[in-house]
Amino acid sequence: MEGSDTLRAMAWVRNLGRRGDLALAAAGLALFGFGLAELYVPLAPYGDEGSDLTALPGGWMAVLTVLLAGYCLAVAACTSYPRTAAVLAGACFTAQIFTPVLPIWPVVPLLALLGACFGCVAVGGHHGPLVAGVSYFVSYGIQATRSGNQDWVFIVFVALAVMGPAYAVRMRRAQAERLVALAAEREAAARADERLRVARELHDIVSHGVTAMVLQAGAAQVVLGSDARQARESLDAVQEVGRDVVTELRRLLVVLRGAEGGPERLPSLRNLDVLLAGVRAAGGRAEVTVNGDLGKVPAAVDVSGYRVVQEALTNAAKHAPGAAVSVSIDVGRTDLRVRVVDDGPGVGRRSDGGGHGLTGIKERAELFGGTATTGSRGGGGFEVCVDLPLDANAPSLSGTGAPA
Repeated sequence: MEGSDTLRAMAWVRNLGRRGDLALAAAGLALFGFGLAELYVPLAPYGDEGSDLTALPGGWMAVLTVLLAGYCLAVAACTSYPRTAAVLAGACFTAQIFTPVLPIWPVVPLLALLGACFGCVAVGGHHGPLVAGVSYFVSYGIQATRSGNQDWVFIVFVALAVMGPAYAVRMRRAQAERLVALAAEREAAARADERLRVARELHDIVSHGVTAMVLQAGAAQVVLGSDARQARESLDAVQEVGRDVVTELRRLLVVLRGAEGGPERLPSLRNLDVLLAGVRAAGGRAEVTVNGDLGKVPAAVDVSGYRVVQEALTNAAKHAPGAAVSVSIDVGRTDLRVRVVDDGPGVGRRSDGGGHGLTGIKERAELFGGTATTGSRGGGGFEVCVDLPLDANAPSLSGTGAPA
């Protein structure tokens, strides 16, 4: 279903629920007032063979008034308690058959019975049509038998004229409820997806920053007694990485809050100096090669490529400290290739901690319809290679500022 159909269905159900009860209560009061006028205002003689209601004993008038109240109550409750309302209207209709005034002659009893049956079919649940049919045909059949006017063709025609549209309303309500349920499922899935994206983005930011800070702090501790200058440089690097992490977290919060911010505020493959500086400060060597125009890379792909490089460098710093790392970025006609290679030991290399590092790289690639390969190289070292397509259907930056 299209999103507009879902919204229309949800609005239809909400409007029906809000206005239906008030409208039916007003209809019940109107019928009660009209019925009182029928009973107590001698506008014209009517009833069985033109009998005058003003000539009826007071007891019968009281009974008819009570039945009138039952009819109007059934109309007012025909959507809130549809099956009860249909049974009540049928019971009142049947009871009036045994009074001096048959229910077929006044207007209110017939309208109330038809209205209650309509509501029972439309909103009466699984057994609604059955309850409405029994209530209508039993009460109307008894009345027809007692009056001697057994025009079953007319009785069936009225039933079809009323319950046919009611069944159409029932089907539309069922469709609307399915659309609302589907919309709720999609919203829940979207929320879960957004939470997963935020978790991955936070992992990329915090994991890389904390790893670099731990390595720099460890290096400072080693040379603290022998090389004060090198120790200060390592501690300065810890501060710099910490500031970068805080900046990244602030950017993520800005995007999550929906504040204005262009793609220039997001991480980009154009700005890898901070990542490379962290590797160099930890004693390793790092170099980057860019082939092609990064300006034609969509923002979402650019951010995801940056996160791939970040995670690959973090993995190298944890498992191969001091190793030389080479980053190669190739922008082709249809895809972006990111390749990160180090010359450290590749055996036993895997995702860090709970397995979110290299696994996250593969999941990013799959999200864009790309591919990712990670593993030890034949000549030694470890390689991460990711291909991301540069198509217009890539995921947007909504929610977390980047696909995760």
